[in-house]
Amino acid sequence: MTFRICSRLFLAACFSLSALIAQAQSAASCTFHTFQIPAANGVATPQGINRYGNMVGSINLLNTHSEGFIRFTNGQTNFFQAPNSTDTSIARRNDLGLNVGSFTPKGSTISDGFVTHGSKFQAVNFPPHLPTFLNGINSAGVIVGSYLGTDNHFDAIKLQNGKFTILRPPGAVDAFASAINDNGVIVGSFNSGGDSHGFVVQNGKLHILDFPNEVGFGGTTLADISNTGAIIGSVGVSPDNSAAFIFLNGVFKTITVPNARFTQVNGINAFNVIVGRAVVVDPKTKNETDTAFTAKCK
Repeated sequence: MTFRICSRLFLAACFSLSALIAQAQSAASCTFHTFQIPAANGVATPQGINRYGNMVGSINLLNTHSEGFIRFTNGQTNFFQAPNSTDTSIARRNDLGLNVGSFTPKGSTISDGFVTHGSKFQAVNFPPHLPTFLNGINSAGVIVGSYLGTDNHFDAIKLQNGKFTILRPPGAVDAFASAINDNGVIVGSFNSGGDSHGFVVQNGKLHILDFPNEVGFGGTTLADISNTGAIIGSVGVSPDNSAAFIFLNGVFKTITVPNARFTQVNGINAFNVIVGRAVVVDPKTKNETDTAFTAKCK
């Protein structure tokens, strides 16, 4: 597969969505379903979910290496390791069964992106051969992600019809594209030397989307967007913790799995079903359990 670099896209139409987020934040009303992904001696992190409820993600095995997984709606879980690799992570699976993610080849320190469909596997690199991370794919096969440039900074990228487009918000030091929905709307995050800011690209225009009144603990990170425009992400709330949220109908609402000290939302599908990971604390024993979950929130 041959890729060409398009000219750098400086998105000048950058403005705040403050008019949309002026309303006070509150806790979302959610229905949760928690479950375990088989990961002996490892921690499983679901990253994406498609309209059929099939999930993808990665499992960190004793901090030795990571493998990707696909969990189907019947509970069957298939594990995946990219050919000749040490670490593999699947970030998203679209409704046609195409998976995107990243892997590290054996003997290399450069991460490659990849696309798989059934038994077909294609490595993807931003030219000439720079570290590349693929994070999102929509039903039309348009892919988003990021690459690490020779200046040691990240740029967000879109890959469509074999051509790369660079997406750099004005003033960004590092930028990452997280997801793209079937309407072509892209979400991601960037920093300009300090806290992270969320961004949304729609119809060629870039908008900043930050959680209101964030107080300097890392900023806002956008993880995914559904076809209805619901956006999920996280916001820093202390030096070592963050809160999950959904942005729906112009309002931010926080998401917390019951009894969890940590809730992470990573993917949302066409029906606004959210998938993520939580650390749940038993109220009596104080024992902690790492669990995957799905949620439907309003």
